Amino acid sequence: MIENNKNFAVINEAYPHLGRKLKLFWGCPEFNVLINELQTDTRGGSRAGFPGTVLNALFMLALEHEEAFPQLVRKQADQWIATRKR
Repeated sequence: MIENNKNFAVINEAYPHLGRKLKLFWGCPEFNVLINELQTDTRGGSRAGFPGTVLNALFMLALEHEEAFPQLVRKQADQWIATRKR
């Protein structure tokens, strides 16, 4: 359960609105999309970024989600294989 996760607690304490979204999407494919959006600047450089503790907690939470729900891990295309096929 995400509520008992120490990394979730760090994020939720600093950004409760993100905590609600992470809790909602925990165990769903949308969780990965949300994590990627949080780690990417989609505002043309106007985003201040997260404090290091929150950024680390997001990263660790993403790893924990992958471990808990391996069936939801996105398969990354192997660029070396794609390059060799050209």
